[in-house]
Amino acid sequence: MLLVTSAEMKMLDATLLEEVGIAAPALMESVGLRIAQLVIDLVDGVGESEFIGERSASAKRSTKRTPMIAVVVGKGHNGADGLVAARYLHAFGYEVRVWLAVEEWELATFTQGQFGAYRKLQGKLANEMDDFAQADVIIDAILGNGSSLPVRDQIRPLLCAINRAKRPVVAVDLPTGLDADTGQVDPDCIAAKVTVACGFAKPGLYVQPGKSRVGRVVVAPLTMTYSMAKAQGAHHYLVTEHEVARGYRPRPQNSHKGVFGRIGVLAGSEGMYGAARLTVEAAYRAGAGLVHYFAPEDLASPWLTAFPAEVVVRRYAGRTGVGSQTAIESLVSLLHEMDAGVLGPGIGKGLQTQIGVGFAFADVTIPLVLDADFLQMLAASGDQGRNWFARRKQSTVITPHPKEFAQLLTCSVSDVQANRLRYAREYAVATRAVVVLKGSGTVIAAPEGTVWINQTGNSGLATGGTGDVLAGLIGGLLASGYDAKMAAMIGVYVHGKAAECACEKQQSEESLLASDLLQWIGPAFRQISWEMDISLDG
Repeated sequence: MLLVTSAEMKMLDATLLEEVGIAAPALMESVGLRIAQLVIDLVDGVGESEFIGERSASAKRSTKRTPMIAVVVGKGHNGADGLVAARYLHAFGYEVRVWLAVEEWELATFTQGQFGAYRKLQGKLANEMDDFAQADVIIDAILGNGSSLPVRDQIRPLLCAINRAKRPVVAVDLPTGLDADTGQVDPDCIAAKVTVACGFAKPGLYVQPGKSRVGRVVVAPLTMTYSMAKAQGAHHYLVTEHEVARGYRPRPQNSHKGVFGRIGVLAGSEGMYGAARLTVEAAYRAGAGLVHYFAPEDLASPWLTAFPAEVVVRRYAGRTGVGSQTAIESLVSLLHEMDAGVLGPGIGKGLQTQIGVGFAFADVTIPLVLDADFLQMLAASGDQGRNWFARRKQSTVITPHPKEFAQLLTCSVSDVQANRLRYAREYAVATRAVVVLKGSGTVIAAPEGTVWINQTGNSGLATGGTGDVLAGLIGGLLASGYDAKMAAMIGVYVHGKAAECACEKQQSEESLLASDLLQWIGPAFRQISWEMDISLDG
């Protein structure tokens, strides 16, 4: 699903008005009516107690009172949309009260026009006796696309009052206090039950902490087409089951293990061989034909008994935890026999002692997934790994968590988290690597500048080893023939979906272990194939 930034949305609005010739009042009528319909659904629809609370639902059933809708109006486009919704709700017989977030004379011209139309129909304004807690639903039409943080002190008391009321809120375009592009929030940001995105949804709706404030997102179309948005430079997407199914390839029945590739895994060290085992099995579960584990010559065979029986153990000329030129040359030679490789999960510091290590691996002519300690080695190079990536002739996927990415960028973790989409995109473009920035709403950024936001997963993934599973999944997909961007997208989606399946059927988010994910990778893939079948049938 395509998402648009604040600037792109402004250009789309201008295109509709100036080039297509659709008047602003027509757009406001469209959005306002959709908002009114959603409010009616919340108040009168199935499951009303979920949205208006048991107190209001009981009162409505016993007294047949008319539901009261509070509409809080800002001075700009959002306020105008809210006033249109207020007019429709008033015409439909609901008790409507309008609060102005600014003085009437401060309203923009088009908002003044909608305000006048509402008043001519005897629409009511709030007075000193009205309270947000009396409302069945509150419409937040204060600030929307293009607003900046922090919010103005003038409207902060309103936001606090709305949040204190604990009534369900329908937000127009964005909850007031949420940044459309980054998902960052003001401390008093409105917490909505439903957000009605105008035209297209915005990236900030799907990035934490903003994601936790938007509730259910409903897009109100404004006759804006996909091609129009692309023409304005839109490059953000939401990873959906439908999008993943479009890239998924059913396995041909007439095939053998050689069709699905060989992957080499360099992972694990003393105390960290669990990382290697998780990576190896995940690569197999993702569909790789053969998974080769690169073990040092002195690694005792008993350590390998925990690995899947299917693993192919390949010894390289080196000792556990010790970096040497001989070891590097041996590993590079083994990688040249593979179709893809995963480097880094739990390898420790030993292989980082050689300055030339990174460049030796950079020249390997197969797709690579780089994770954990390998990324720390690149971060220590002093140039954010850019010289290393400049040598690469094949595709590369990196899978940092926020701390590892901060080390690559030489900035703070908080800075990374506040700019996840922008930083991931900039690094992907600069290095020609696919960046998988892990975390809630994992970000996938491709070298051409496309950015995807994943929505699968849960807090059960916040435990040791889940990143090793992800690296193995992406590597297995690369080995079986997917390109780097699609391998990253499917791998991230399946990884999160496996966590959801595990917690729906067997585990809880507290009890989930990384090793639990392995048995739910298959059900996650089956959901993709079912979606693909449905799409083909449709």
